[in-house]
Amino acid sequence: MADSEAIDLYSPLSPEAIARKLKKIMDDPMPDAKARVLGKGSERDMTLRYRQRDARTNMEPVLDALMEPHNGGTRITGTFGTPPGARYFPYVWVGFLSLFVIGGVLAFMYIPGAGLFATFFAGIPMLMIFGGLAAFRAQPSPAADKAKILAFLAREIDARPSA
Repeated sequence: MADSEAIDLYSPLSPEAIARKLKKIMDDPMPDAKARVLGKGSERDMTLRYRQRDARTNMEPVLDALMEPHNGGTRITGTFGTPPGARYFPYVWVGFLSLFVIGGVLAFMYIPGAGLFATFFAGIPMLMIFGGLAAFRAQPSPAADKAKILAFLAREIDARPSA
């Protein structure tokens, strides 16, 4: 999937009615729910994500949308995809840890007797890089989150793809 995917929906409810309904749902803590759609917004915009209880990563895909009155209801247009912080964090992670790897390699090459120190100085960040990249790749498919958010919008505000 590309970084973001266009979303174009229509709801027969007014933007104000949608905002009130979504606020009421978001204010309910739903303590028994194992997962749910969470978000924020107003009568002009909304940000929604599907989140598992006790599994917050802030890397979940997000629906960012604008709402405008249209044909007696509301047109909801926006994008669904990974938030910018989640897209760039792996690069920052690898870049930062690479500094330690480079330092360890240079110490190994140019400082006599630094073999064990240099191995740990480079080796531990290498393990962290590979472990982090494995964790980033193990994220659930964004398609499942998108389907759950769209089903939530269809169920709660009767939002359907625009024709």
